[in-house]
Amino acid sequence: MTNNEISNIDNLSNEQIMSMIGQEKSSTGNFLPKLSINRFPENDDGAEVPVGSYAVYVPELDSIAYGKPVTFRPFINAYQYMKYDAEKNEYSNRSIIFKSWKDEAIDAKGGVRCGKIPAKELANLSEEERTKQKAIKCYRLIYGMVSFEGVLAGGNQAQVVNLPVLWKVTGSNFKPVGEAIESLRRRGKVMFNHTLTLKTKKKKAGSNVFYVSDITVDKDEVSFTDAEKESLLSFQETINTENEEIVELWRQAKKAEPVSVKASEAKTIDAEFDDDPVEVLSS
Repeated sequence: MTNNEISNIDNLSNEQIMSMIGQEKSSTGNFLPKLSINRFPENDDGAEVPVGSYAVYVPELDSIAYGKPVTFRPFINAYQYMKYDAEKNEYSNRSIIFKSWKDEAIDAKGGVRCGKIPAKELANLSEEERTKQKAIKCYRLIYGMVSFEGVLAGGNQAQVVNLPVLWKVTGSNFKPVGEAIESLRRRGKVMFNHTLTLKTKKKKAGSNVFYVSDITVDKDEVSFTDAEKESLLSFQETINTENEEIVELWRQAKKAEPVSVKASEAKTIDAEFDDDPVEVLSS
């Protein structure tokens, strides 16, 4: 802020003044809104919201929009291990974001896969150790764009068009997304040239009610323009930024530089599974 700007303050708009004095809205940096399935009938403010619909925070509206069906255009499919601390209600560890089961998923604590071990080895663990293993999950991360006609909390209409998002799934939703992407691969189709129509199916296991993605691959291809190329680069930059942070934390934890894993010590993820990793992780 210069003396000239201060002397000219009467001629500035409120937005310009806020920017000058550090009162502008915080930058989101590499922030990506998260796409998810809403499981609750009310939001935190007690307003009614549709259960079983897809939900995403829309920055332009500064609100969460809900809709079903939604159109999703996938750009990047990746994976990440994360460990959840229930007492602190936060993730205590995370691995790098990786795209192939042949990649070694080093994590921020200096380990691999946040300590997750193959299911075949669980029988050798104590009950306490098995409980700890349940806190470590592998997530499928799909970076893409979502569009839909939906509603805000309370019922007001909302339109979402080509909003860049991160769709993070695990458990029962891990496999359906993968099957849709795999169906395109088998046909020799690049996934970002297609869109997916996302609906949900209501499921019940005992007293537990949950929703699973119901996905249809749309027939028509969509164009990949310079704008989409920029979006792809932006998604990859987001991944690179997080991975650089995790690698640095890994280095600090190992007290060694640079990252170097001897071939004799390296274990790829697919080598840890006798069965298909997707089948194991979606079970």
